[in-house]
Amino acid sequence: MSGGQIESLVTNQEYKRAFTGNMGLVAGAPLGGLVERDPGDKYGLAKVLLHPLRPWFEAVDYRGPVQVTAMWHEDRWHVLEYNVRLGVTSGPLILRMLSNPMETMIACVRRERMEPRWRDGAVCGCNLTLAGWGYPYTQLNGPRMPISVEGDFTCDVWWQEVEGKVPDRLEATGHRLCDVAAFAADMPTAIELAYANIGRIHSLASYYRTDVGQSLWPPGSP
Repeated sequence: MSGGQIESLVTNQEYKRAFTGNMGLVAGAPLGGLVERDPGDKYGLAKVLLHPLRPWFEAVDYRGPVQVTAMWHEDRWHVLEYNVRLGVTSGPLILRMLSNPMETMIACVRRERMEPRWRDGAVCGCNLTLAGWGYPYTQLNGPRMPISVEGDFTCDVWWQEVEGKVPDRLEATGHRLCDVAAFAADMPTAIELAYANIGRIHSLASYYRTDVGQSLWPPGSP
């Protein structure tokens, strides 16, 4: 959003509960996410939930990302929250799906015309989080768990609360070990690629959700 221009980028779905089957607490950050390139706003979220706010955005001269979280109920979208940031799981996917992410973000904050361009083949994305010992119930003060990697990655891996070097000298220093972000021309392929890569990472007592992509997609479908 910048200078009255609302540029739709993606529709995404997050998996906020800690464990497979939507069990456990709502974690501090999602455990997984799906992203679909959606500049045409084909599910209508921007049209219904963002465009009516254009006068307010212009009045306060807001320039930056806007993410709206909504639920589909009784044949319409209902707002749960707005965030003026890129989401935890969607951010790494959005910026890597664009071929000109810095140019797009700079134009946004400078109130210039945004012209996002997409990387070939990066239509859909899947992000999986590898959580460490005790998450999300225990504050980690130790032990530092070793992490090993089997084979070479074939998608993006964003290391987080770790120290050391890949492939076999990493140690977990916190709860969220990494995010695995995979892209493809369709959602099933992106999901398959993400799971193939997160399965190469091993750390005692770590886990990830095994059901990302099995629940409702696309948003609002019956």
